[in-house]
Amino acid sequence: MGYYRDTAAKTHGFLLEKRGGFVSIDYPGATYTDSWGINPAGDIVGSYLDSHGISHGYLLRRDRFTAIDVPGAVFTGAFDINPEGDIAGHYGVPPTGKMNGFLLRNGQFTTYDFSPPSSVFMTCGVGINPQGQIVGMWQDASGGQGTHGYVLDEGVFTSIDIPNGINTQAYGVSPNGEIGGFFTEKTGPKVHGFVLDRGGALTQIDVLGAARTWVRRINARGDLVGNYQDADSAGNIHGFLIGH
Repeated sequence: MGYYRDTAAKTHGFLLEKRGGFVSIDYPGATYTDSWGINPAGDIVGSYLDSHGISHGYLLRRDRFTAIDVPGAVFTGAFDINPEGDIAGHYGVPPTGKMNGFLLRNGQFTTYDFSPPSSVFMTCGVGINPQGQIVGMWQDASGGQGTHGYVLDEGVFTSIDIPNGINTQAYGVSPNGEIGGFFTEKTGPKVHGFVLDRGGALTQIDVLGAARTWVRRINARGDLVGNYQDADSAGNIHGFLIGH
């Protein structure tokens, strides 16, 4: 599950099936499609750009696309879906486009902003587990301290900042409450993945020889998927799976 760019520089979503089959995902009429989340039923969520360059979320269920748009939003992005069909994402608040998170459950949107909202410039919803815990990242209005991860659990926000790191981003949360994401070293540009267990124990994740490692999703077994960037001058980016 992810996205790729073809030789004509167009971006498509994709699904890599268990048997190794590769399926491209393109929202009808879109100029860009990505894919971010899938649940056990095979429902897929992601985002697409229309002909005007506006971002919308989508749900792909049984080969049928449904657009996802927070009412009144200037843009919408859908990022994860849990087994119950709950969808997490974020949207732009008019007229400024300030980013807030949303939960779509049983056709109803619940929107949220990391507290206190008066000082927050951005709140992104990126991952959701079967218990309804949502993870993502937030940034204060100054932007001077970079991004912070968070977990939203039963209406309570907990900020996540990796020690000796900046720009912490939480991307995935397992059914066990383990959180996967990535952060940047304070002393340099290197990016490391991480897993944070429910007790707060931190495990740093680095693909061998990579300049940057981004953990995107984590499942109940602790399997990780994400991306890494080569350390050579080409700097090519690849996907990875770390299984148990």
